[in-house]
Amino acid sequence: MKTTLSRRLALVALLMLALSSTQFSLAQQEVITLEGTNWQLQNMKVLGGFLFTPNDPSLYRLNFRSENRLTGNSDCNTITGSYFQEGTDFRFDPFVSTRKLCSPGSLHNNLVLILKDVNAIEFRDGKLYMTNGYDGVELEFEERGF
Repeated sequence: MKTTLSRRLALVALLMLALSSTQFSLAQQEVITLEGTNWQLQNMKVLGGFLFTPNDPSLYRLNFRSENRLTGNSDCNTITGSYFQEGTDFRFDPFVSTRKLCSPGSLHNNLVLILKDVNAIEFRDGKLYMTNGYDGVELEFEERGF
């Protein structure tokens, strides 16, 4: 009986130690802010798992300015608006894009539809990923110094 109790106490102590170290490491994670950064679209995964890669990624840019201002390009169109970031929670509000008709093969229409609904961001391996809560929809951006 004593060994069972000792084992349980040791297990509880290890569990508490593991939980406290996890909370400590989560608290130590640096919050990355987008202000002053510029990102270029690398891939766009849409509903159904279809992956689109722009022929010229430099045509698809998001520039996060001071005071939560957004500028950018989506192929032949310009993007402006505001963004709000709180940790990994994210949204554009308002979000406006010009409506020029771009060349065939443009990703503009899909990109703008996805960006309007983005509600979360994540940074992995130096890249920015934006999602909108739909199954498998994800935008992958790489930082660029424009």
